[in-house]
Amino acid sequence: MLVVTAIAAFLIGFSKAGVGGTLSPFVTVLVALSLPADDAIGLLLPMLIVADWFTITAHWRQWVTPIVLRLLAASVVGIAIGSTIVGSISEPALRDVIAVAMLVFAAYYLITKTRVAASLALRRAWPAGFVGGFTSALAHLGGPPVLAYLLTTDLSPRKFVATSAALFATTNLLKVPAYLLAGLLDAELIASTWYAWIAIPFGVVTGRALVGRLDREMFDRITTTLLIAGAIVLLVT
Repeated sequence: MLVVTAIAAFLIGFSKAGVGGTLSPFVTVLVALSLPADDAIGLLLPMLIVADWFTITAHWRQWVTPIVLRLLAASVVGIAIGSTIVGSISEPALRDVIAVAMLVFAAYYLITKTRVAASLALRRAWPAGFVGGFTSALAHLGGPPVLAYLLTTDLSPRKFVATSAALFATTNLLKVPAYLLAGLLDAELIASTWYAWIAIPFGVVTGRALVGRLDREMFDRITTTLLIAGAIVLLVT
């Protein structure tokens, strides 16, 4: 479990600082394969918050505030609705939700990569922010819809990453009260794994060094393959 937590911590930091959170959904699947889904999302929330603030420090004042505010306004509504569901959904159902959401996001990525669908790509902040907030509250799966919106902007790689981090640094904090009320934050589990979190800053430093230098298309293909494989494993186990 500690090995999985350390790998997850590194990938969270690397993903947030280097590619705007592309790998975060895969991390949810990875941890959910090792723990009950409700324990997994409870453990991941404080890790994500720590990684968000490391990333903000690494990309200080590079975010685009108007975009953050537009997405945040819709995300708050999505989080409020998702938070009313997350405490009542069963563990098997939550695993299915995570798996199905991953397959939907993978399909969305594959579809929007085609020339025909490119013109139909998500270009409005409200639906992206709302869906992102809702799926983030359920299982930390808010990255794909938000990133799909950010891909339609002309942000540089560093501003792209910083804007994503600034948004999720705020939305993840907003999820804390709902997770506490739902009993998803297991203090014993968090305390037993906290020292594996030292991998988070290493991931952030690595991602910060590589931002803008990665072959994004190849990276996205690998990530999509991992998401599909992880989702299938969740559905059949």
